[in-house]
Amino acid sequence: MKEKTKKTILLIAICLVTLMVLFIALKLNENRKQDLLSTSGMKGYLTEIRYEEIATHVVEQPNTIIYVSNSSDDSLYTFEKEFKTVIKKYNLENEIIYININDSVIVDPIYQNAPELVFYKDGQISDMIDCTTLKSSDEIINVLKERSVISD
Repeated sequence: MKEKTKKTILLIAICLVTLMVLFIALKLNENRKQDLLSTSGMKGYLTEIRYEEIATHVVEQPNTIIYVSNSSDDSLYTFEKEFKTVIKKYNLENEIIYININDSVIVDPIYQNAPELVFYKDGQISDMIDCTTLKSSDEIINVLKERSVISD
């Protein structure tokens, strides 16, 4: 075999290996993104319940707050980052629960929108807040103060 042929074969082999590594890396990244979108950013901060468990939870704790999340929505990242800060600062881990409506078919119109805070008082919905209107932790704090969830 000529030297030129050997170099050409080596170059083709290097290109094929590079393409295979690139393809594998892209697939791994795609799988990682899918895994991230299947779980909410609130996991580990708030207790998660399923939609079917809401009625039972409200009976047990008639004054509760439910955060409705959709982990497949990338735009929630900014709000949830600010929300986590408020949760930690005011120790609200036991005051607020959340449901993740990602890939769920929910007929109830109250729990179809995310992000949303649903406030229950005496077992009845007293208020609902569209969290897309809350742009900073100060706004989140003000909303929670207005509803007597936190106090200074």
